[in-house]
Amino acid sequence: MKHVALQSAVLLVTLLLGPAARAATYDHIADYEPVAKESRSNAEWTDILQGVTATCDSTVGVQRSTPSASYRKCMLQHGWRYSHMTRQRAAPTPRDPYFSSNAHVRPGHFIDHDNGMDCQNVGGAEVCDPPNGTVRYFDPDQGLPCTRTGAMSICSNM
Repeated sequence: MKHVALQSAVLLVTLLLGPAARAATYDHIADYEPVAKESRSNAEWTDILQGVTATCDSTVGVQRSTPSASYRKCMLQHGWRYSHMTRQRAAPTPRDPYFSSNAHVRPGHFIDHDNGMDCQNVGGAEVCDPPNGTVRYFDPDQGLPCTRTGAMSICSNM
């Protein structure tokens, strides 16, 4: 009976928290330890590690996930042994206080925060059409908050 109750509780928590956990983004940080057992301050070790990381990034390439064997070898050659990966929740991106939209956006499209238009990237260029709805945004060229409904955009500091 306890086993069934425990399974039910785990299932309930998974169902309730699962979507939120999957929605979060995480940074994966490779942790390295110095091979040398010298006595230095944390600031000195950090400065040294920053320099070695920059050297290995330029010779092997920047690592986006678990460091490759060649990257770990480069770090070891410079006196740093790979220890482990740390998974850390990424900081949320700051919300644009001027932006809001009720426009219906098709898959592959997005609302441009600078002009309030419904856009998509096509071959490296941004192709935009008027949105299907109302968009509030900040126009950096005019330095004013704007409201766009369809093709009409009204910008005002009042």
